[in-house]
Amino acid sequence: YVIDAGFCKIKVYNPKIGMDALQITPVSQQNANQRAGRAGRTGPGVCYRLYTERQFCNEMMDAQVPEIQRTNLGYIVLLLKSLGVKNLLEFDFMDPPPQDNITNSMYQLWVLGALDNTGELTDMGKRMITFPLDPPLAKMLLFSESLKCTAEVLIVVSMLSVPSVFFRPKDREEESDAAREKFFVPESDHLTLLNVYKMWE
Repeated sequence: YVIDAGFCKIKVYNPKIGMDALQITPVSQQNANQRAGRAGRTGPGVCYRLYTERQFCNEMMDAQVPEIQRTNLGYIVLLLKSLGVKNLLEFDFMDPPPQDNITNSMYQLWVLGALDNTGELTDMGKRMITFPLDPPLAKMLLFSESLKCTAEVLIVVSMLSVPSVFFRPKDREEESDAAREKFFVPESDHLTLLNVYKMWE
C-alpha cells in the first residue's frame, strides 16, 4: 500500500536571506504518479491519495521545479568560474536559474573573497573550489588552519552537511528538549553541534 498525502519537503533558496531552507510543498503530478507506481512494484498494490482529482489536475504542477532553479548556486557559480565561464548571466543552462539567484551567489562569493571586483576567481576561490562544500563552509575550513582549530571545524562542517542530529518526537518533546539542553551552547549552534560530537566520541 502507498498512502500519498500530496506533499514533500524540498530545499528552496531564499535570495533575500541568502540561505536554503526546507519547505513543505505540494508534489508534482509526475511525483504523484511515481509514488502510485511504487504500490505495484513487486506485486498487486493500492495507492490511496489524500487529495481530490480536481486538486491533482488543477493545483499540482506537471513536474517539480528543477533543483538548480530553487537552491543556492554558490558552489555551482564557483565551479563554473573555475572552468573559465566569464558571463554566468548568459551561460546556456539546461534549466536557467533566476538571475537574482546568480547575482546573489556572485555577491556572496565576493563577500567571502572567492571572487574579485571584476568577478574573476581569486586565490582563495581557487582553494575553496577544491572542497565539494557550500562556499561559506569551505572558507571556514580553510581559515581553521591559521586559527589552529581544524579538527573542531571539520567536525562542525561535517555535522552541518548531514540532516539534523536532533530528533523531537511529538510524544516525547519535553524529554527531547531536556536531552538537548545537555549539549546546548546559547551563543552558538555550531558549538552545540561540536558538544554533541564530543559527548558521542
